[in-house]
Amino acid sequence: MGRHQSEASAPNQRGIIAALVAGALIIAGGAYALGKGMGGDGGTNAGSGAACTAAPLRIEVAPEVADIVKGQLAAATKANPCHRYEVTGTRPSSVASRIRQGKAPDAWIPDSTVWLDQTTAGSTGSAVKADWTAGGNLAHSPVVLGNPVKSNDKLSGDVGSWSDIINKSGSIHLANPHLDTASRLAYLASRTDAATTKDVAAGQRIILLSRFAATGTPELLAAVQDPSKSNTTRSEPFPISEQALAAYAKTAPGTLAPVTPKAGTLTMDYPWVPAPDLAPALKEVADAGLRALTSPAAVAAFTKAGFRSTDDTSGPTIDGAAAATFTALKPMAGPDRLNAIRQWDVLKADARMLVIMDVSGSMTNIAKDTGGKTRAKVAEESLTTAVQRLPDGSQVGGWIFSTDKGGKGKDYAPIAGIARLDAPEGQGTHRDAILAALKKFPSYISGDTGLYDTTAAAFAEMTKTYDPEYFNSVVIITDGKNDDPGGGLNLDQLLAQLKAGHDPARPVRIVSIGMGEADMKALEAISSTTGGETYTANTSDDLLTVFVQALLAREPAQAP
Repeated sequence: MGRHQSEASAPNQRGIIAALVAGALIIAGGAYALGKGMGGDGGTNAGSGAACTAAPLRIEVAPEVADIVKGQLAAATKANPCHRYEVTGTRPSSVASRIRQGKAPDAWIPDSTVWLDQTTAGSTGSAVKADWTAGGNLAHSPVVLGNPVKSNDKLSGDVGSWSDIINKSGSIHLANPHLDTASRLAYLASRTDAATTKDVAAGQRIILLSRFAATGTPELLAAVQDPSKSNTTRSEPFPISEQALAAYAKTAPGTLAPVTPKAGTLTMDYPWVPAPDLAPALKEVADAGLRALTSPAAVAAFTKAGFRSTDDTSGPTIDGAAAATFTALKPMAGPDRLNAIRQWDVLKADARMLVIMDVSGSMTNIAKDTGGKTRAKVAEESLTTAVQRLPDGSQVGGWIFSTDKGGKGKDYAPIAGIARLDAPEGQGTHRDAILAALKKFPSYISGDTGLYDTTAAAFAEMTKTYDPEYFNSVVIITDGKNDDPGGGLNLDQLLAQLKAGHDPARPVRIVSIGMGEADMKALEAISSTTGGETYTANTSDDLLTVFVQALLAREPAQAP
């Protein structure tokens, strides 16, 4: 009976057990699916079976390594599905700018460590709260000169240094160092063994090169095949990474040859840069990513793409020639690099200046060491040469001053308004009009030296008409001290006006050049109040040199 009862109840028990097993499988399957949907590893996450909680690591990388990085990180994700990555190829200058705005990726692979300079914590206008620092380098590629072998503008012979070709007479086309890394590194290399921007010849070269800077390496490469695509209508040598040149040579063999300066060059070093404030879960993902990108497989992938290993060995074959050995230059310190880039910026800006020229009677005195030339003649010759050399985009105007030149009680009078030198004027240009006015210099000479009133008026005029696209300045050329029989400002009153009118956000700097018996102490006080410079000159060569130096010394000599 019991046996019968037991047999009768068995089917019910088996059904209950089957239902429980099925329910368990459904729950387990749901948990697995939920874990996969959350980025889980299906039970392979360190053997724990726990669901993934970290979001994908967002990485911005230099475009030329984006595919390599994606490929190697895919292997990392395959090894652990919780380690996920979103890789975007972005120009390093853009990433640096967004980091400063507080719009940072989780990790960054720029093409050079120098871009970290642009993310320095505590910099004016920066939202960065901690310094971004490199955690190792993934690959190297030296910066070389891409020499267009079929161009009439190509180089022949050896190149001594980046300083030689950039600061002297070498034929070269740079890209904007704010956008292009190869040109940024070449320019920085030229600063390590060069004089400051007060070197007249070097400063003039940078002014010229900055006027015709390309937007980047792609524009420079386009000009190799078609010079009309260049903003100089020439195909000149230009800085480019060895890897980029090798990649170009595969599509256009025999058109571009690498030239490495004998003194050495800087290299692109592709640093791995994690954000300084990563959450622990993302830091684990970042560490795994770095391991994948420095693995033997990654090293082989970078080498295959034309990069050198981190010790600068190997290198790509270009048009059948093996990669050359080179000397690696020691990088400048970060603050020096930033100062060099600021030099580029201030030289790139066209000048907007009002030159006020002393035409008092003492300008007829003979200038020493000139073979009998008067100070007026020295000033005329020097200013004529300077106006001839200034870029077309410069805005220049001129006043003469002594006493009552503009009528009773007005010590100054304009001989040329402020306008672009290439602006149409009369039968020629504004440059032609200024040169014609300078030829009349001897006829302007008479009277005493109404220096202070003229300086105040010139400073007020340039402040009122300030143009932020230009370097705004007043240039004084005088051979005496303030001597105004009609009265006018004294030195303390002038300095007070200059101090009150000086706006660091809209700076107008006064540059003073003293000749003969000029009151250098007063001139120094006037210039320093506005962050300007003071110079002494007597011969035509002296005056021309310091006049150009005055244009190049565009950052304040001291805080006003």
